[in-house]
Amino acid sequence: MITRDNFQKVLTKLGFTEDKKVFSKPFGSLAECVMTVNWSKGQLIYPESIKINDRTTCNFEHPENFVVFECVHRLLEKGYRPEHIELEKRWNLGHDSKSGKADICVYDKDGQNMLFIVECKTYGKEYDKALKILKEDGGQLFSYWQQERSTKWISLYASDLKDDEIVYKNDIINCSDDANIVKMEEKDKSVLLYKKATTVPEYFETWSETYGQKIWQGLLFGEDTQAYKIGVRPLRKSDLKDFDPDDKIVNRFEEILRHNNVSDKENAFNRLVALFICKLVDEIKKQDNDVVEFQYRQGTDTYETLQDRLQRLHTEGMEEFMGEKIFYVSNDYAENLFKNYTNHKRERAIEDLKNTIRILKFYSNNDFSFKDVHNEELFFQNGKILVEVVQLFENHRIVYPSKHQFLGDLFEQLLNKGFKQSEGQFFTPTPITRFIWDSLPLAEIPKVIDYACGSGHFLTEAVESINNRLTTDENNTWVEKNIFGIEKDYRLARVSKISLFMNGAGSGNIIFGDGLENQPEKHIENNAFDILVANPPYSVSAFKSHLKLKNNSFELLNRISNDGSEIETLFVERIAQLLKPQGVAAVVLPSSILSNDSGSYTGAREILLKNFLIRSIVQFGSKTFGATGTNTVVLFLEKYNEPPKQSSLKYDSANAIIHSAETDDWEDGEILRSYLQKIQVTNEDYRKFTEESVSFDGFTHCEYLKMYTDEFQRLTKTVNLQNSNAFKRLLKDEQDEKLKQEFYSYAKPIEFEKLLYFALTYKQTTLIVSAPTDNTEQKRFLGYDWSNRKGAEGIQITQAGGMLYNDTDRNADDTIASSIRSRFSGTILPDLGDKQQYCTLANLSDMIDFSRTTFNKAIKLTPDKKIEIRSKYPLKLFSEIVSVIETGSRPAGGVGTLSEGVLSLGGEHIDNHNGRLNLSNAKYVPLSFYNNATRGKLQKNDLLICKDGALTGKVAIVREEINDQQAMINEHLFLIRCENIISQFYLFEFLYSTMGQNLLKANITGSAQGGLNSTNLRNIKIPLPPLEIQRQIVSECEKIDEEYNTSRMSIEEYKKKIAQVFENLEVIIRAEEGKTMIINKLCNKINPSKSELPNFGDDILVSFVEMTSVSNDGYIEYKIDKPLSEMRKGSYTYFAEDDIIIAKITPCMENGKCAIATGLTNKIGFGSSEFHVLRCNEHVLNKYLFGYLNRETIRQMAAKRMTGASGHRRVPISFYENLEIPVPSLTEQEKIVAEVSGYEAEIAKAQAVIAGCADRKKAVLEKYLW
Repeated sequence: MITRDNFQKVLTKLGFTEDKKVFSKPFGSLAECVMTVNWSKGQLIYPESIKINDRTTCNFEHPENFVVFECVHRLLEKGYRPEHIELEKRWNLGHDSKSGKADICVYDKDGQNMLFIVECKTYGKEYDKALKILKEDGGQLFSYWQQERSTKWISLYASDLKDDEIVYKNDIINCSDDANIVKMEEKDKSVLLYKKATTVPEYFETWSETYGQKIWQGLLFGEDTQAYKIGVRPLRKSDLKDFDPDDKIVNRFEEILRHNNVSDKENAFNRLVALFICKLVDEIKKQDNDVVEFQYRQGTDTYETLQDRLQRLHTEGMEEFMGEKIFYVSNDYAENLFKNYTNHKRERAIEDLKNTIRILKFYSNNDFSFKDVHNEELFFQNGKILVEVVQLFENHRIVYPSKHQFLGDLFEQLLNKGFKQSEGQFFTPTPITRFIWDSLPLAEIPKVIDYACGSGHFLTEAVESINNRLTTDENNTWVEKNIFGIEKDYRLARVSKISLFMNGAGSGNIIFGDGLENQPEKHIENNAFDILVANPPYSVSAFKSHLKLKNNSFELLNRISNDGSEIETLFVERIAQLLKPQGVAAVVLPSSILSNDSGSYTGAREILLKNFLIRSIVQFGSKTFGATGTNTVVLFLEKYNEPPKQSSLKYDSANAIIHSAETDDWEDGEILRSYLQKIQVTNEDYRKFTEESVSFDGFTHCEYLKMYTDEFQRLTKTVNLQNSNAFKRLLKDEQDEKLKQEFYSYAKPIEFEKLLYFALTYKQTTLIVSAPTDNTEQKRFLGYDWSNRKGAEGIQITQAGGMLYNDTDRNADDTIASSIRSRFSGTILPDLGDKQQYCTLANLSDMIDFSRTTFNKAIKLTPDKKIEIRSKYPLKLFSEIVSVIETGSRPAGGVGTLSEGVLSLGGEHIDNHNGRLNLSNAKYVPLSFYNNATRGKLQKNDLLICKDGALTGKVAIVREEINDQQAMINEHLFLIRCENIISQFYLFEFLYSTMGQNLLKANITGSAQGGLNSTNLRNIKIPLPPLEIQRQIVSECEKIDEEYNTSRMSIEEYKKKIAQVFENLEVIIRAEEGKTMIINKLCNKINPSKSELPNFGDDILVSFVEMTSVSNDGYIEYKIDKPLSEMRKGSYTYFAEDDIIIAKITPCMENGKCAIATGLTNKIGFGSSEFHVLRCNEHVLNKYLFGYLNRETIRQMAAKRMTGASGHRRVPISFYENLEIPVPSLTEQEKIVAEVSGYEAEIAKAQAVIAGCADRKKAVLEKYLW
């Protein structure tokens, strides 16, 4: 925003001159018109002829005052006279008579009537907030309008200094009624007009309902605007744009017909042809600078003048193109007729004839009648449609040298018999609604919603199911607060309400409105419902332009074009909005939702995978919904129990893996091991990939990673790069390095996405139900068929319930519905007999293809096969190897807050990094409980397996952690013992490996995170080598463990030594009163401006550094090359080679995201706007300053100085500017840097050892077992 800090720069940009801290600027020949700023006194001085009602606008106290000053400057520059400008005009607003003051009022040339009112806001959040309020209830501007009813326009305004340029926003509302709307209101008194409004709500309702909240831009200050002459700029031929098939004009035309209820599609096509003739003749006869006649001139055209112009063009076109003459009567025909026959005006005769011609000409069907027209009211209805169609085409150039393919496409679609179906409307058969409700879990009366309820089948079935399966009151009073339906079609909404009454549930809620909208006053809010069932609309052409949401927003909306039809994707996102955590959904969707490649469909799958456990997918055949021909699926979903947000946790894990961070959290390592098993890549190879340590063609031995190499070499970008002269001029090493950078920039983002969605899915199991494809089998499966026999059309029940449900027992356990219920409850799948052939239980990660370079998260219903263990030794049942499998317990009510007693261990005490116990958060049970326990008592060397919850499958072995203490496990762990101690340690090493973890996870059952039961555990088969081989495996693995622990401890020690270097320095400086300086004095630049950039061309490449690409360990992990032109436009942070960048926002700052920027392309970098940048001067080495700041002590100090709201707190640059630090001589700084670099090198060695431990253990097992 404009503030005191940058206001002088603004004044300079505006052309003000300075004399002793007084800035001034005269305007043209108006000697008395001078704007002045007295900097010393903090005064904004306007020309004397500008009326100022409140001098509080004339100081520096509020940033908004600077915006007002700049806006007045813009007005004077445009040519508005100062005596016509008034500031802070005051009115009494509202019932409480509080004063309201308009920032700027501008009067017309006569100075008598208000021309427009401007409300000024600071640029950014305040302006956006004001615009939001304006659209919600009119805000301040509508209050001013209500007081000053003669004003022609009202306007919001903001300005700012960005990248050394003054930018502004100006949204404008026309306060005058459209003449056509006025005439429509004469026939239809329900039409709202401004001239009849007297209150703010009435003005706002008129703007919203009649004028669709139309907002204009560029009318006041645009380049082709003039002072006092405000209006919509005429459309000229030179403004027309080429037609592009991607504009999808056909779909938009269909949408116009749909929302205007035009049913005769063939007639509509004929009318469109007539309009094309008008447009063609208009374009051919006009020169580039001519105003085209094929346009609706907002504010000046009436429906009659538009049609008259079109009729004339059509007459000309038909004669010119078709050789046919059409009789055309102009609007002035009557007056010209009488002029030809008499010198005396016959006013009454002329008026009577003109009216008769008008009625015959306009109030009857003509070439532009999309609807039958035989009176004035129908004329206005048709006029509205005509305007929409003209506006659809008016901006496009339709004269081409080639065939107009879109015209043929339009004709085909208009004659398509399935046109009605393109609106995505079909009803759910009642057997399917029954099946879906029988498949859902019910424990207590849920709050239910169907957000596209149609005729209400899902809701009436909800009432029936809940009453049948739960204890409810006899009068259905519960439905008032628990049953909600939304329907956009008013006719269907009434049907739904009647249907509820007929089912004894009339107090249920049917809301006429958009299911995508929140309506808090009607209890339609996010995170409010337990169950959502629906069959939402799909494939609604060009719906987006008519989607008017006031209380909701969708992230997927940005992925849908203005002409897109995939409205079902928004309804997918809506599920995540409406459901409570752990809420469930069953939604009928086109099967394309699982596989369509477009952005919005991919986005819908991302939302599903990020927010839900996919319990089951039911794939129905073509007979399910009659003659629609649409393949459908039903998704049975359970929303994650949040917080914490699962997708965020998995994002962090994937981010850590792809950036080669240490997998400190147990889940990161598990995800990586499981993922590598999935894609069949060794840890060593994958580490090389994430660390970018080999060239792009260094993976020839690894089929999976070689896939990226092959695809990279086929990329047009790569081919063009290698063929470019600039590339050929590079040395071989430089070429290799360039290709390496390009390769990882291409491949790593894809792998990151794969890791994220693998992490979200690898523990989920999904029940796939696939209906048979054979028509006869489908009937048996569904229990119904469709009939086209006259008099018996529709659904015909052949066997109630079919294989889907039991018609007489909703809780029957031998139906497909019961198998889906079991997925929610976590119980074992029931025995389905011959129905089992249609059901498959699969790991969700096996239903997603991770094997290709393109990754669209498509969910396939034919999952990958599970990997089998192949060993040179026999596979033995787990139960044959171990002698004890038992679990433990805790006292009723848990362990409470006991601080002493007998150790009680659970899953949280297993350290996933090394398979040991972590007792930092010890829990205890009473000694008496331990003495009375019969199982779960620990001994040294016992093997522990976590049996349920988030840590399921984690293993540890009890070593010296408990020494001689008494200890026992709780009910969440298995205790395992073997007869032979060597076998016990071998079993641990195997189960701790990736293969062992996969085996354990493959046997997880149950809801949510699931768990291991003892039966499944006993039946696991693992390779069992001879005892001597087991001994060798254990011995080699323990040596690796020793190296791991030694390296981990050395890292901590070296980090302490680095901290101690700077702590010792501070002690010495203080003791000897050595030199200290604030950082502001040690830097040439702090947060340098883009204006210092050399005058490079826009196509030059520079480095882009995201926040995620900066390591918590103090270096940039990867950079992306982007054109300078792209970076100049965005609000990115600029920095140069050797600058220090430090994250300023929480939690990135606290996590240690900072680095010295080196290796920048063309020595220029851009990054996240959340970086501070420090550029050292000659007094300090950048490595010394960086080392001093990259410490936990400094980060703790910075955190205390953070400002802003929670979650968006930032360190102000003033903290670093004023931070006083010790500054030894440059020679001493070099010694300190050398010492710290030595410690960092040792840390890197230790980290490399740790990183290789898992692979080394894997190699041991492979050497002996496979």
